[in-house]
Amino acid sequence: MRGLYSIFMILLLIPLILPLVYAEFIENSLIITLSASGMASVTEKINPRITVSSINIPSISNKISNVLATDEKEIVLSSAQNGNMIRIDTLGASHVTLTYHADILNKTSGIWNLAYNSDIQSTITLPSISDIISVNNVPIDIKNGTVIMPPGQVSLSYVVRNVTANNFVASWDNLNYPVKIITASNIGNFSFQQNSKSIMFSVDNNAPVLVIVPKSLLGGPYDVELNGNVVESKQYYQNSTHSWLRIDPPQSGSVKIVGSTAIPEFLSIPLLIFVMGTMTIILIGRNRKI
Repeated sequence: MRGLYSIFMILLLIPLILPLVYAEFIENSLIITLSASGMASVTEKINPRITVSSINIPSISNKISNVLATDEKEIVLSSAQNGNMIRIDTLGASHVTLTYHADILNKTSGIWNLAYNSDIQSTITLPSISDIISVNNVPIDIKNGTVIMPPGQVSLSYVVRNVTANNFVASWDNLNYPVKIITASNIGNFSFQQNSKSIMFSVDNNAPVLVIVPKSLLGGPYDVELNGNVVESKQYYQNSTHSWLRIDPPQSGSVKIVGSTAIPEFLSIPLLIFVMGTMTIILIGRNRKI
């Protein structure tokens, strides 16, 4: 009886063991990169069995294009699509990178809707200037514009922000100096500090930022910091009154623009009049002595 029981258990386990032993491949990762214009680029990392000459990979949509498969030596492998299956001639390759564009996005009333199905965990990289509206399942993680979703059906909605011009005023000695900041990020905590020759504000995204600064307020050349660390910037245009400064923050945080010159602390209008009056009295006194 014990022998029959053992045979019976082995027979029950065979359907579970065979897929593991004879699986054509193992999918390591699935990354979906979304563009602001609605393009979905898919990258899959696959480890096929080296004993098989071809594998069949299920795509996340039956509407795909620009299919490309390469092996670990970046040699292009032959591939063909049949419905939502992609056949790849691996020819003994131990690693395959599969890329394609998938039609998995639609836009309704300004909202982008993403929908697909995956057998493995997937990573969605959103456009840099987007906000998530809804998601059908609890994400495994959300960080720096990426959403990691569990296997299964995925539905996610998001919006892409419009670039807007933000007008701020830096005040000093009863005078106002307009500063314009153009970006898709939300700008907050704007301030001007004369003693440190700096303008500061916060951004909630890594979208590019264009700052138009009056030279009479803050003169260049400029250094830019994000959360205390130097970040890439470029003063690509200036005229006699203003400088145009582009900033590419790698993440959200506090931006600080430090200039080489600022409004002189001791040359305010009332003090300047006082100095000029004093110099006039001295000159008149010297002329009378002569």
